[in-house]
Formats: sequence, structure tokens, C-alpha cells
Amino acid sequence: MSSHRIFAQLAFERALGHAAIKALHQAIIDRDHFTSATTWPNDTLFTDRNDAEVATMRAELDQIVQDRIRDVLDGPGLGVIKRGELFHQPQIVELIEKALADRQNPG
Repeated sequence: MSSHRIFAQLAFERALGHAAIKALHQAIIDRDHFTSATTWPNDTLFTDRNDAEVATMRAELDQIVQDRIRDVLDGPGLGVIKRGELFHQPQIVELIEKALADRQNPG
């Protein structure tokens, strides 16, 4: 394989890793926004919803965040984090490192 193909493959994998991390970041933003919008005293947007519907939606958003964490851990996003490319997003790095530690030491 030529060096150009190797560099192209590495750039592609790096881009996939960054895309997975960006999706995780957006999922966290969406979950946090929903939580702040449904928490008293800011719950005026969801007055027509009952508590069970809000809890269901919150659980779905939490599951989406967990799925995005799994995508980062199982894909090239973990390499991006291990290379230290996310120094400007320490909360994402901390979240992934905690999830990785939990995965390696279950229980």
C-alpha cells in the first residue's frame, strides 16, 4: 500500500472519530437542554405533558448519550481522545475515560 493511501486512510479514520465525538457532544447538549427545559421553574414548555412522558423522553435521551459513548469507544473516536486532540473539550475526555475505565473494570 502506498504512503498516500495510508495517510488517506488515517485521515478518514480521524474524521470518523471526530464525527462520533461531535455526535456525542450534540447528544449531551440535547439531553442537558431538555433537562433544563423540563426542570422547575423552567417547565413551561412541557405543561401539556405528564410526568411519565417527560421521564420517558429523558430516558430516551440518556440512552442516546450512552449509544454515542459506545460509538466513540468502539470506533476511531477513542484514538482521537488517546492522542489528546480534544484538549479543548475536557468534559468529553473525562466522560469517555470514565466509560472506558468502567468497561475495563466492570463491577
